[in-house]
Amino acid sequence: MFVIHSVAFLILLLCIAWKYKIQLVESIPVGSALLVLLLYMLSFFRILSFSDFIALAGLAAFAIYVLRLTKKQRRLLKAFAFQELLSPSALTAFAMTVVVALCVSGKAVSWWDDYNFWATDIKSLFYLDGFAPKYANVAAEFGDYPPGTQMMKWWFAHFSPSGFKEGLMFAGYYFMNLAFLFPLLKGMKKRNIFTMAAGAATLWLFPAVAEVFWCDGCCADLTMAVVYGAFLTAVIDRKSHERFFYYGRQALYLMVLVLCKNTGFIWAAFGLLFDYAYHWMMHGKLGAGKQEKKADRYGLFFVTLLPILTEVSWLSFCVLNRRVAKLTGTAIQMAMGGMHIPAYQEEMVKAFVEAFLKWPLHRWKTVAVDLSPLALYLLLLVFFFLLYKYQGMDKKTAVLVGIFFAVSGAIFYAINLLSHLTIFAVETQYLEPFGMVSSIERYGAPFTIGGLYLAAFFALNGKKPRAGAILCMLFVLLTTDYNSSYRALIGYRGTVDEIVAERGEIVDEKAEDFLEILDSVEKGSIGRVLYLRDLSDVSWVRNTYVGFEAAPVSVMYGNVDTAANGSQDIVNALLDAHADFLYVDELAGNGEVLFAPLLKDSEFEYGCLYKVMQEAGKLRLVKF
Repeated sequence: MFVIHSVAFLILLLCIAWKYKIQLVESIPVGSALLVLLLYMLSFFRILSFSDFIALAGLAAFAIYVLRLTKKQRRLLKAFAFQELLSPSALTAFAMTVVVALCVSGKAVSWWDDYNFWATDIKSLFYLDGFAPKYANVAAEFGDYPPGTQMMKWWFAHFSPSGFKEGLMFAGYYFMNLAFLFPLLKGMKKRNIFTMAAGAATLWLFPAVAEVFWCDGCCADLTMAVVYGAFLTAVIDRKSHERFFYYGRQALYLMVLVLCKNTGFIWAAFGLLFDYAYHWMMHGKLGAGKQEKKADRYGLFFVTLLPILTEVSWLSFCVLNRRVAKLTGTAIQMAMGGMHIPAYQEEMVKAFVEAFLKWPLHRWKTVAVDLSPLALYLLLLVFFFLLYKYQGMDKKTAVLVGIFFAVSGAIFYAINLLSHLTIFAVETQYLEPFGMVSSIERYGAPFTIGGLYLAAFFALNGKKPRAGAILCMLFVLLTTDYNSSYRALIGYRGTVDEIVAERGEIVDEKAEDFLEILDSVEKGSIGRVLYLRDLSDVSWVRNTYVGFEAAPVSVMYGNVDTAANGSQDIVNALLDAHADFLYVDELAGNGEVLFAPLLKDSEFEYGCLYKVMQEAGKLRLVKF
């Protein structure tokens, strides 16, 4: 299906470019957003694989469309397709996609957050063909994390018919990020191998100027950043675009943005404020008539409404299926005044201030300039002034953009500090500037990278685009994190064996026996399992690794004190976990007596999978 999906997607991109008179690289993020939203809808019905038939139907529909064209129309379409496919920007984008996918093919999950959710959830989507049913989602502590980035990872993972491949998951993640960066290549004029290679290298290195967590894991912060940046440019880039495309593209980007992460709504709100302000300014500047203002209000209404409906669709699904993340629960507790906040806020504020003022954004030294969060914040404002001064940026636009980034940046960093004083107050790694600057770097990516994205757009589309391209390249080359960027593509290879060996050490023999039993049953055929161990054997790190290996099976964990717990405690644990199955490792003492009341005409055995049944209002265990 790889060829069918790839050709169908490429034809979709060409149709968008042909219909709306844009370059192919500009259609890539639009097509990617449509693909993400299509897969998102299919996931609710657990029919992701139905996308195979949709791809086939799309190819058939395109073939019929071409056959119905006149000879002249077919000639024009063919000429356009070859012109776009062979353009330097498209060739660079295609080459980057292939090279990156091949380079990361051997990558293994290593980042803690990937084990906790991002990678574990993809395995579930892959085997279940969509979202898990009620009380069956893996990574239960992160149940309401939105699935936007997961859709593209699934699409790439789907190309492996033999089973889940971690390398394909990373390929999908990197393509999702690059797709929204590819429009920055549209200024390429000549098919010069050196220019194209330099453009590709700069594009790859660009995010590492301000955020490097994407180099090791596949979290959503960078994806939010590039989608947010693409949205801001879509607001500015109105010239020659018909109204439907202009507003439709914005709506698509915001719909994907709110599906990237729980905090996506914050950046969508910032984006909408920018959109409203830009329209207000343009209407005043151009003296727009009543009809034009009315049409623009309708456009803005749908740009606002569709992301809200998208957010509501996901939240409604989470409520109906009892999917709640622990951070969501913490935030609710905090809002209700029921959360105990440790008394070291002063140290947290001190660490934040020091990190914000002095510490470099990434961990490895650059070749020239190590920017602190404050330095980059101020530099962004300087960039917009210089763009006005030397690149022909309109004065009113420059003032609007400058004020917007000055205010939105200040608001975001205030929110970031507040979150460390409340929701993240118990995470003591943020008491040190090193830990704090990593948090600022990661969660601030939409502001920093989104702002740099917009600055690059103005620089590449100003009155001196060649000079703008050279300056953008110099800035990236002087301030980026080469070590992390290299590690993401190639340097990781030296650590893969170590990562796999570490998994083997953490997932002990008892857990391996449990996983072997799960592997013996059909993927996705059993619901949630409660896995119990003795009280002396507590390890939340091991549990997280086991959860990744067990996916798509949802595993909850518990520990039993045979001296203090009774049969009712076991019943309560099963009910609290909403477990369909039970698995118990050998317990200290005479632990079997705890389970005897739940059995019928048999003795309890450790290391066996039991199905939890309801009989006459009581729980019963039946050997599976």
